[in-house]
Amino acid sequence: MPALLLAAGLSLLPTTGRTQLANPTYGWNLGNTLEATWSGAIMPTQTLINNVAAAGFNTLRIPCAWDHNADPNTHVINASYMATVTQVVQWAQAANLTVIINDHWDGGWFENSNFNTYDPNINAKLVSYWTQIATNFKNYNSKLLFAVANEPAVSSQAQTTVLLQYYQNFVNAVRATGGNNSTRWLVLQGPGGSNIDNTYDWVTSLPSDPAKHLAFEVHYYAPYQYALMSADASWGSMWYFWGSNYHSPTLTTRNATASTEESYVTSQLQKMQSKFTSQGIPVLLGEFGAIRRTGTAGLTGTELNRHLASRTYFDKTLVGQANSMGIRPVYWDDSDSGNGNNTFGIFNRSTGALTRPDDARALTGGAALPPPGG
Repeated sequence: MPALLLAAGLSLLPTTGRTQLANPTYGWNLGNTLEATWSGAIMPTQTLINNVAAAGFNTLRIPCAWDHNADPNTHVINASYMATVTQVVQWAQAANLTVIINDHWDGGWFENSNFNTYDPNINAKLVSYWTQIATNFKNYNSKLLFAVANEPAVSSQAQTTVLLQYYQNFVNAVRATGGNNSTRWLVLQGPGGSNIDNTYDWVTSLPSDPAKHLAFEVHYYAPYQYALMSADASWGSMWYFWGSNYHSPTLTTRNATASTEESYVTSQLQKMQSKFTSQGIPVLLGEFGAIRRTGTAGLTGTELNRHLASRTYFDKTLVGQANSMGIRPVYWDDSDSGNGNNTFGIFNRSTGALTRPDDARALTGGAALPPPGG
């Protein structure tokens, strides 16, 4: 299918002159932490943030849950929560990290808000939160970016039109607070769970922005059988191995198919390049990754090592190809619970220590582990 161009007359966004994202970007998500709406999440420390920077990452995405931490009637954000997010942003900027804060799942108040019709009540809450957030951070430099949402549950072109109405009001609210928010980079999430294909097909225009500093965000967890699937199903089995040189000669049913490997990464990212980055519109690959399957029955010894090596190759491929097309990748880390099973985590959240240096190396421009045997 030929590249779908944005609406005629759309102003292109300048990519120079102001900080956007590091080039190349080696990004890391502080996942399942400040956006946690459950008890037991381990709060971040300055040691953790410093170790993220020391491992070679230069960008930190901080998922947030503002609605969960606000008065349900007045929508005033709790001062203690605002102070916590502010502290982490300060630690990150002190470590010379570019920072992105968003409104993550947050109970689904926005992302599952039924985009069939525009809801003034939803919009009022959105404007209230982002006015408060923007006011708090208005004097922070341009290495802090605001991302309006995470994975909006939009399933059609018509719903995307409604989504873009909310996005326009987000832009207006942030710009109205003045200070450095007048030109701060703002990130808009693609429809259908920040899906690449839906974004490519349904986004035909961008909100109006006097600063012309808008970027789009998509996520990448493909193929599902390799990246996220945690149990075999009637329609298909989990895959443990990804990459043309990483296929298992014995566990052959656990190999990803060729059509979902390197060439698929290229074809998907090229859609974002042709539609956005080639026109000067930055793209954030705000989440990507594949679960680590340690503890999986039947996956031991050489084949477990092959799986772990395959993951580093998957990450290196995503990071390298994205950066080569001007797309900025940020790895999803959901914290290492200690047993390491079915997790993305590469840092011990209690101590801040890097527990997976091989993963970190591949995610920050270094080499992937070779498959067992060479």
